Amino acid sequence: MKSHPRLKALAYSVSLAVAQLVASSAYADTAVGVDTGMGNALNPPGRSGVPRPVNPDADVMGAVRHSPSGQLYGVPLQEQTTTKTASGWEYSAGVEAGLLEGNGDKKNAKFREYKDLKNGLYLNYFETEAQNKDTAMYMQAFGGGTGSRDQFYSALFGHYNDWKVRVFFNETQHVFTDTWKSLYTGDGTGNLTIPGKNITAAMANVGAVVCTPALPCFTYGGVTYANAAALLAINGGATATTAGQTLNATSGLAVQGINAQLAATPYSELGLVRKKGGVRFDKNLTNSWKSYVSYTQEKRQGARPFAMNEGNNLSTEIAEPIDYTTHDFLAGLQYSEGLTQANLRASVSLFRNNIGTLNVQDFLLSEIVNNGAVQTATYDLYPDNKAFNLKGEFARDLPDFFKGRFVAGLTWGTNREDDALLPPISPAQNAQIQAAWAPAIALNPVLVPTLTGASAGYAANTALVSNWNTVNALSQPTARQRIDNKGVDLALNLKPVDDLSVKGTFRFFETDNKGGYMAYNPLTGQFGRGFADGNNVGALDTVVGFSGLTVNTAGNCYIPPGYPNTPNIAPMNCTFGLGNTIVPGQNTPVFGQARSTRQTNIGLAADYDLTKFSSLNGSLEREYFRRNFRERDKTWEDKLKLGYVNRDISTAIGDATLRASFETDRKRGGVYNYRTFEDLGTGLPGLNIATILANANKNPVATDPYFKLVVVGLFNRYSYYFRKYDQADRNQNIINTRLNFSPRPDMDFGVNFQLKDAKYPNSFYGLQRDRQNTLNLELNYQPSTEQSFYAFYTYQRAKKLMAMNSGVAPVPAVLPAPCTLANINLYGFAVCSDTLGGLNGARPFTSAWTTDSLDRNNVLGLGFQTDWRTMKFGVDYTYSTSSTRINYGYGATAINGTPGNQATVAALAGIALPNMTYSQNMLMFNLLMPIQKDLSARFLYRYEDMNIKDWHYDGVITGAVSAIEGGTLLLDAGPQNYHANTFGVMFQLKL
Repeated sequence: MKSHPRLKALAYSVSLAVAQLVASSAYADTAVGVDTGMGNALNPPGRSGVPRPVNPDADVMGAVRHSPSGQLYGVPLQEQTTTKTASGWEYSAGVEAGLLEGNGDKKNAKFREYKDLKNGLYLNYFETEAQNKDTAMYMQAFGGGTGSRDQFYSALFGHYNDWKVRVFFNETQHVFTDTWKSLYTGDGTGNLTIPGKNITAAMANVGAVVCTPALPCFTYGGVTYANAAALLAINGGATATTAGQTLNATSGLAVQGINAQLAATPYSELGLVRKKGGVRFDKNLTNSWKSYVSYTQEKRQGARPFAMNEGNNLSTEIAEPIDYTTHDFLAGLQYSEGLTQANLRASVSLFRNNIGTLNVQDFLLSEIVNNGAVQTATYDLYPDNKAFNLKGEFARDLPDFFKGRFVAGLTWGTNREDDALLPPISPAQNAQIQAAWAPAIALNPVLVPTLTGASAGYAANTALVSNWNTVNALSQPTARQRIDNKGVDLALNLKPVDDLSVKGTFRFFETDNKGGYMAYNPLTGQFGRGFADGNNVGALDTVVGFSGLTVNTAGNCYIPPGYPNTPNIAPMNCTFGLGNTIVPGQNTPVFGQARSTRQTNIGLAADYDLTKFSSLNGSLEREYFRRNFRERDKTWEDKLKLGYVNRDISTAIGDATLRASFETDRKRGGVYNYRTFEDLGTGLPGLNIATILANANKNPVATDPYFKLVVVGLFNRYSYYFRKYDQADRNQNIINTRLNFSPRPDMDFGVNFQLKDAKYPNSFYGLQRDRQNTLNLELNYQPSTEQSFYAFYTYQRAKKLMAMNSGVAPVPAVLPAPCTLANINLYGFAVCSDTLGGLNGARPFTSAWTTDSLDRNNVLGLGFQTDWRTMKFGVDYTYSTSSTRINYGYGATAINGTPGNQATVAALAGIALPNMTYSQNMLMFNLLMPIQKDLSARFLYRYEDMNIKDWHYDGVITGAVSAIEGGTLLLDAGPQNYHANTFGVMFQLKL
């Protein structure tokens, strides 16, 4: 029954939770070692299910105690009565169990997101403590939620001042959605299949229809369909009657297959359960040396929604399986004697994904012309990995050197991942390709050299399978990823005079990425991606094949000097074939960059006592970053902070304490690198910007419009104007104020206010401004040991502004015509946008746009507890609400059309999106009624409701099936509103 008078410290975290639309929080701690927070929704950490009464020796004034900042402490509690055994053990124990009814079984994802209330018998909490003063042995144990998916248990036993062992186990469920409709069987496994769908190729003639390599026959659901009729019959059509019909990829017509299947599929739930357990052993080796070792294991099992772009340009959702196991080992030594302290810690973390790949059967049969019989998408899921870390700390008091203290820390770690890579053609695809096309080639070997058109593509693809269905087609068989880190922290604290303290700090931290990957096939001498599941290239030039590997009649793939080439296959181009001009690799990433960073922080801080109760403090710090493979090689930020503290202010309404600070930061950096391709590792070796421009100026737009689309699109991809916010220039100011009042000895009132404003002055494309203001009010009142009251309120307002050339014209109104490297360096890529006839047809700065988001969050909490005769009564209430508004603005030519249409469309788009809103009420009543000395009854009532409006999910429930017409099939209806009532009768027994 203990209430929460200290809830004001939670106001900030509650506000952040509201901003993220999270209805409740998981209390399990995933930190390294043994969890420190154990509990669930009915038993938050620090709240016992078997409360103790107030210490009867504490009078009103004795119960009211203040911290140095003027805040109230909780009232002192009575020690629980113990029972002593003949062997000298003294113990106490308690248990609370009873019955829950109401909406505990409610199937709503947000209601059940991190908790598992159930109607029926419920073991809410138990605890026990025991000690033997003669042997100095002791033990403690507690737990709750037994049998639920949020159960928790902890036990501690040991020998005072010698050793101790702690073990724990807890579960936390995470429900993602309860409105899931799946088209597949096998959710939660590594294979998602369409019920009853099994496509095989047949070369035997069907009736009077002859099956050919170009138009083979397919067997589906036990029925064989001939050539052109196969697509209509398998995917569904006007006359199709086969079970499991879906959508015709060519016509785009929604037919009864998907509609019927989804209509007959009830809603289901996707979620996971996290189970974590561990043990820790602490041992005092000597008076100066201590040691500890721990092990924890965490398992996560379940499934969550996962986006997929199906092979016929249809975006949908599938269930990603989750079956993770993480092992954490921790060991350390601690030393403390006299003026010297030292710590040494070593940790090992091993992550294992027990489902390595996910195979998904396409529910639409791909068009024969481009993709053959590839009907399975294969995803390589998160790889196994491991991390090792060492940390050493040393501290030494220097009493003879300005009462100083020196602190040093060293860290080293390595993170490694060497998972086996998958071949470009997965086993599932390989079987389908071979089954479809190998028999065709075998039956018609004499036709292979003379096949033309689509048939030539089939022959070439079949011949290439052996060059791509093996790990030998990769530049390396395993990932070989490794990131090492090392760091040093130094600090020296000095007190040159009694009223002045000075601190100097130095920190260096480096991440050395030794990984990276090159997309190169040594069997063919080609760079770029290989066959892509379910994607087709399109009818650009004379190409047949798969995305990223296209047949081109004009020449071979680009082979840089020094790399082998095996021209024993049909001529292939890694990326694009552009008429008679080959510009391979210009827009295809072939390198996985190994990005490393170095961070250095140097700081100086001072604190000066003005009086016995007030002081001034200040600090100055420079933070310096060096990066590789980033647009900016280096950035630096200067931070200045000033503060004032007064712990003894007399006012008309009572004593007060004040803490205030002001911080101003200024970040700048080296030259922003506008170059791309080879510089950023995204193109083929030797293809720098000068090479691309040389080819660009050889290709007039009129003769090769596709080149215009590719090159200009490439310049937009690596915009000259864009500034990534972590590297952009920034000016930031932060104001913090904290004021505590004590109007009465038994009351405290606190006000906290923060202003945070960040501007990006040189970002004329990207994040422009980021503001966040927070106000927090708190009140605690303890008129007696039998009564307490608390209240808090938090308001937060955050605004972000994104823009493209908002109010900035970095290039002149008239640009030079040549799209040359020199002009790009002077004026940016706008010169190429005009010369090549960009997609917008105008210079970027003339089509400026802006978007701003405004978030408002409110959190209100109230609660009180009072004794009523022999009973205790308590109420806790929390109200949370948030609102997000998104507005758009446009320049004169941002939207195509006449000036009148421009203004009309811009105004409509700017206000078209409604606010996204969220609100939640949580109310808890408790009445504790003694029955006998050691037996009490607790009556509880819990009410929750949540209302959410989010335009992302508008119409999803009613439009999920028809959405396939627009190329998107949504299978999750999103979060749903709810209200829930839970009643409970619990009996508390003390032993």
